[in-house]
Amino acid sequence: MNQKNITKRTALKEVVKFAKREFREKRPKAGSVLRVKDVKKVTMGGALPRHVVKEPQNKHYVVLLDYGENYRVYNFSNTGILMNGETIEKNSDKIKLLKKSTKLEYKL
Repeated sequence: MNQKNITKRTALKEVVKFAKREFREKRPKAGSVLRVKDVKKVTMGGALPRHVVKEPQNKHYVVLLDYGENYRVYNFSNTGILMNGETIEKNSDKIKLLKKSTKLEYKL
């Protein structure tokens, strides 16, 4: 794929294509594609903030595959390029943090 013509939509399509292929080949119990939320850095105003400055994360998309006792997590950049993958136990704090800081984009 030409790197100059990548948009958020085409990057998401590439990540979903990867997730479908992994789901078809490795047969996990469930799977999902998640988008990492921006991190709130500064809030200006009172009880109702007028300005909120957010900083985007480097790892933009996450593929989460459920294999029963553990999860397989793949991290993608905002251009849809696979950065790394790791296996994490289900009751880990990383999984709780991941679910809190992401938004569901596609479910398998």
